[in-house]
Amino acid sequence: MMAHDDLLDLIGVYALGSLPKHEASSVREHLKTCAECRQEYDAVRPAVNALAVSAEAGASELLKARIMKTVRAESDRSTERRPRAIVWPAYMAAAASIVIALWAEGSNILIKQEVRTSTDQVALLSAQVKAADGTVAAQKMMVADLMSSDSKRFQVADGEVVMHGDRIYIAMHGMPLPPKGHVYQAWMLRNGAKEMTPGATFTPDRGGVAVVSLPPHASNFAAVAVSIEPEGGSKAPTSKPEFVVKLT
Repeated sequence: MMAHDDLLDLIGVYALGSLPKHEASSVREHLKTCAECRQEYDAVRPAVNALAVSAEAGASELLKARIMKTVRAESDRSTERRPRAIVWPAYMAAAASIVIALWAEGSNILIKQEVRTSTDQVALLSAQVKAADGTVAAQKMMVADLMSSDSKRFQVADGEVVMHGDRIYIAMHGMPLPPKGHVYQAWMLRNGAKEMTPGATFTPDRGGVAVVSLPPHASNFAAVAVSIEPEGGSKAPTSKPEFVVKLT
C-alpha cells in the first residue's frame, strides 16, 4: 500500500489521466477517504479542465496524445534509471507545464479565429497571436528539457536544477512558502565573476511546486543559487542561500 505523501504527490498526474492503471486505482480509492487529497484534486481540476478549451476550439487531440505518450515513456525510462522518489518531482513539474502549454495553444487558436472574423481589431489580435505563439513554443521547450534523458540534473532540497544544452531551470516539488512579505529569488554566478547576478523572483504554489526558467546561455554560468528576499527582489542577496549549485 502506498503512503499518503506518495499518493498526494500523484494527484496532479492522476488529474491529467497519465497514471498507470494500478496507480490510478490506488489514488481513486484513496480519494474516497482522504479529505486532504480530495482538496488537492479539486484545486488542480480547473487547470486540467483548461484542456477542454483547446478541444472546443478545434485544437488537435493528436497533440495531447503525443505529449501524454512522451510523458509516460519518459517516466518509465526514468524509473529504470533512478529511484522513484527522485523521478516524480520533475515529472510533476513537467506535467504542470504540459497543462499550461495546451491551454495556451487552445487560447491561441481562439485568437486566430477572432482574427478571421473581426476586421476592426486585426492589428491588436495579430499581436496577441504572436505573443501566444511564443508562449506555446517556450512551454513546449520547457517540457521537453525537463523530461529529456540528456538533461543534467543537480539535486537540491525539495527539487532539482535542470540544465539542457544552454538552458537552465529550477524545478521544485516540495518548497515551503517564504515568510510573509518575501519571495524566493534566483541568482546566477557568471564565469569569472565574483558577485551573483539577480534573476527572477518566484513563489511556489501551495503544494510547493515551482518551475523557473533562467536566462539562456547556461555555458556562461558557473553556479546557480536561490535565496529568500523581500518582495520585489534584491540587487544582491540579503540572506543565506537556500542552496547553491555549481554547474562546472
